[in-house]
Amino acid sequence: MLTTTITDQVRLAQNMHGKTIGIALKDRSAILPAGHTATAAYWFEGNDVGKFITSTFYRNTLPQWVVNFNNSGKADNYLNQTWNTINDISTYTESLPDNNNYEGLFKGKTTPTFPYILKELRKTNNNFDLLKAIPFGNSITTDFAEAAITGENLGKSNYTDFLAISYSSTDYVGHKFGTNAIELEDTYIRLDKEIEKLLTFLDEHVGKGNYTLFLTADHAAVPNPSYLNDLKIPSGYFKSEEFKKYVKATTLKYFNSDKIVENISNYQIFLNKEEIKALGLDVNKVAQIIADEIINFDKVYKSVTAHTLQTASFSSGLIQTIQNGYNQKLSGDILFVPTPGVVNYGKKGTTHGSGYNYDTHVPLIFYGNSIKKGSSNIYYPITNIAPTISSLLNINEPDGCTGQPIIEVLK
Repeated sequence: MLTTTITDQVRLAQNMHGKTIGIALKDRSAILPAGHTATAAYWFEGNDVGKFITSTFYRNTLPQWVVNFNNSGKADNYLNQTWNTINDISTYTESLPDNNNYEGLFKGKTTPTFPYILKELRKTNNNFDLLKAIPFGNSITTDFAEAAITGENLGKSNYTDFLAISYSSTDYVGHKFGTNAIELEDTYIRLDKEIEKLLTFLDEHVGKGNYTLFLTADHAAVPNPSYLNDLKIPSGYFKSEEFKKYVKATTLKYFNSDKIVENISNYQIFLNKEEIKALGLDVNKVAQIIADEIINFDKVYKSVTAHTLQTASFSSGLIQTIQNGYNQKLSGDILFVPTPGVVNYGKKGTTHGSGYNYDTHVPLIFYGNSIKKGSSNIYYPITNIAPTISSLLNINEPDGCTGQPIIEVLK
């Protein structure tokens, strides 16, 4: 948000020629990858709207191809279908049984089982919002991406265009049903077919060998903690309300004040600097005392102060991941990590947000023009994507780039 992105650099290198389009069901997933200089970003407005929209940041009216797409009735068509497994349900061997205790429910369903009669479920699940939480949300994303390619004539000029597509339904389905659900397995099988459809479309409309793409994910997820507990694997749920009471008791004990802490969120504690100053206390010492105390709270595995992150360098482990995500202006004064397998979430489905392997191990695939055929078992962080694309296009890397080009993928 504070620097150029790879998409910005592509446009800057061409004196603002070429187009950049961001597409997703989620607003943030369309806006952020497309960068500051995007031609436009489009996302799906659910509830009773059921249309792709944009912002006046990019343009004051929708282009005709978007208007035509929104008027095509595709969103309605998808929600008038029935979601059943695309293959025989007996072949879904990567999942738990269809009806298990670890899955969430759509409103109007009594069991998390196929089939899902979408025409009925949309009435009780915010109408078009339901489309986001089923695999057909990915389908309409592909449809819209194809409409963008033809509507904007992407890949047809002498300049490099950049199309950023985010498939969001895997996230919604994963949260609702968990990583071990047939619903999620079916969503990924269908996503594979969506990607095949998109590649075929690119071959036909842009031309084989005339485009390069990369595929990755912003996160993965932990299996449902209740399921892990039933298997005797360490896991569980972080009791955030009890934690807040614990922190309050700690500040009363050491500082005789319950106003020391201003906010606790995202596994971070934000201190009230004015209160600490009024009490004549040193903010760094206060933070360290709290950090040392919360490590004794159930399911807190590590804690570290902002002062430590500013004055020390961590080259590995969980604290390194915290340091990589730490922002001196925006982050908390104390940051902590729950024990492995622990989430701050409900008992059904799952979530993400840690630096553990189950949240951070994601795919990274390059394909197309100038990309070697092969595979690698070497660890490459996703921060290497931007410099790799920069090297491929012979352009400057983004302002805040910290990664290195992955030379072995380039011809």
